[in-house]
Amino acid sequence: MFRRPSTASTSLLAIALAALAVSCANAGTNRVIQSAAELVGALKAERIGAKFDIEATVTFPCNPICCTFAVEDETGAVTIREDFFYPKCPMKAGDRVHLNGGIARYESSGSTYAYSASVKIISHGAAPAPMNTSAAELMSGRLLNRLVRFNGTVRDAFVDEIDPLWTYVVIQNGMNSIYACFASPTQQVAAISGLIGAEVRLSGICAPTIMGSRRIERQIIQITGIDAVEVLRPAPADPFDAPPLDAIRTSHASLISGMDKRRTAGRVVAVWHGDRFLLQTKDRSIARVDLAERNPPAYGAYIEAVGNPETDLYHLNLSRAMWRPANPGEHVPKENAPEAVSAKQLLTDEKGRSAVQMKYHGRAIRISGIVRNLPASGNSYAKLGIECDRRIVTIDASACPAALAKVEMGCEIEASGICLIETENWRPNAPFPHIDGFAVIVRTPSDIRILARPPWWTPRRLMAVIGVLLAALLGIFIWNRSLNRLAEQRGRELSKESVARIAADLKVGERTRLAIELHDALSQNLTGVSLEIATAAKLAASNQQPLMLKHLDIADKSLRSCRNELKNCLWDLRNRALEASDMNDAIKCTLRPYVAGVELIVRFNVPRERLSDNTAHALFRIIRELTQNAIRHGRAKTVRIAGCIDGDKLLFSVSDDGCGFNPEDCPGVQDGHFGLQGIRERVAQFEGEMSIRSTAGEGAKVSISIAMNQTEGERT
Repeated sequence: MFRRPSTASTSLLAIALAALAVSCANAGTNRVIQSAAELVGALKAERIGAKFDIEATVTFPCNPICCTFAVEDETGAVTIREDFFYPKCPMKAGDRVHLNGGIARYESSGSTYAYSASVKIISHGAAPAPMNTSAAELMSGRLLNRLVRFNGTVRDAFVDEIDPLWTYVVIQNGMNSIYACFASPTQQVAAISGLIGAEVRLSGICAPTIMGSRRIERQIIQITGIDAVEVLRPAPADPFDAPPLDAIRTSHASLISGMDKRRTAGRVVAVWHGDRFLLQTKDRSIARVDLAERNPPAYGAYIEAVGNPETDLYHLNLSRAMWRPANPGEHVPKENAPEAVSAKQLLTDEKGRSAVQMKYHGRAIRISGIVRNLPASGNSYAKLGIECDRRIVTIDASACPAALAKVEMGCEIEASGICLIETENWRPNAPFPHIDGFAVIVRTPSDIRILARPPWWTPRRLMAVIGVLLAALLGIFIWNRSLNRLAEQRGRELSKESVARIAADLKVGERTRLAIELHDALSQNLTGVSLEIATAAKLAASNQQPLMLKHLDIADKSLRSCRNELKNCLWDLRNRALEASDMNDAIKCTLRPYVAGVELIVRFNVPRERLSDNTAHALFRIIRELTQNAIRHGRAKTVRIAGCIDGDKLLFSVSDDGCGFNPEDCPGVQDGHFGLQGIRERVAQFEGEMSIRSTAGEGAKVSISIAMNQTEGERT
């Protein structure tokens, strides 16, 4: 019975079939290449790492500098590079060789190449004959890697500026230019340059790409050296033996670029860039000359130039040219005076539309404007830009840098020179050459004239001044902040010192005040008590009892007075009356412990800030003593306290509705009563006056006046 395969078996079978398919594909891809045509196909397919093993005939051997050679078999031809790591094989053209190697990629260009790992010479034979061809067939690409031979005229020769091991020869063949190259020391360039203008035949291989580091995909002829160049017709003995440039009469630019060298003569009217100048011929036509080497003639010189004819569709020009002094002869055109123009005239038409006016090309002009940019330091081209009609005009002084010696940014200048409309020459892929712009070519130092120096307040200088001022303001701000912090720190220190000093002064003042009050009140009273007791003791010894009792009574009253005074001193130490901002509140605060059950009316209209602490304290003591006397002795039910300032006097009074007393017959110190005496002494300290008005049964009023200048002096 048929059994259905499991899922695992199916997966294994699929993997095996896939592996077999990959193996078959790799077998075809990794197969060793065995013919030249197959190797060319592998290079085009970029099969990096593929190996080859072929047998072929050498058509182009290696030279001591170039490491490439060409071989050919029955299938085709290929160019191979000899491996750097293996000894070079001394092969010759016609040798039959056995090669094996691989395909790799250049890191610099990314293109693929074939390299030989080993070369074995099998036999020697005659060198193969090159294939006769034309430039057009070479350009088709059908003869790559083949040994070819063709004829042409040497148009130019130069050393590759990227890879100086390679020398290039430009061969003109009909309307096509073919580049032939060979690897050689640079001293052979002079010999090649001597062939310019000669008709030659070259033999070499049609290389697939330009040698060296070039990236352009173009077929060239690689030759073994100068010995591969066969001269069919030598170059003219005189390099300037060429048809005149003005003899060209054609309307097709492509025909002009394929012509042989042409010559022209005239006066140099402008030089720039170190290798270009404008030539004005006798018929006043203008020709631009691009030199092969940087050796321009001087402005104003009459010279003869020869070079390859080209056109920008406006004028006939010469490229890769050389020059020599010439005899001007007769009818040399005179130089016209510069015409004053503006950028608007040069770049717009009569209706104001954007249009370059080619009529000014090669003419002397004069233009004015403001310098907006200067050449960088060390720039040999010496170009500056001026603003004219809101456009930037280039002033080229590369042939005369001294003209810019005194020019600075922002100057208003007048520049005279030759107007150059910079235009590309015609190329097959550019039927209408692009106009790059225009410039004024300065000829002599006098062509630049400074009309006005820039104002001092240029934007750059203004920004610099603003920057300096901002920096100064920032410095001042930082300095002020530092000073403020230092002042605040010093102020806090001085404040602490001042507070500490004031606190110390207050303590000393309070101690002094207490000492005075204790001395004036307690000390004297205690002294009187001591004397009264001593007197009473003497009277007791003499059995005078009535007098003894009288003196003991006085002593008792004095002790009570001392106790009250001490009590008042202790109360003053705890009292906050001095901190009150209003005298009415301060007086009430002082009298609160003593006026229970008594109506107290206070109208003391004196600002607290007008009184010093000592004065206020003395007033509180006087008012308290008078109020206590009114309550204790006069048994008053209402006490009125009033105060005001009258001119330079402080007036205040204490009145009551008590029983009153006789001011002339009131108890005194001898009776053990020290209150009124103490008040008089305090008033006397302030150079004040006190008056008492009282009648028995009608109460009493004590009025006191104190000089304000005295109190203000104490406050200060």
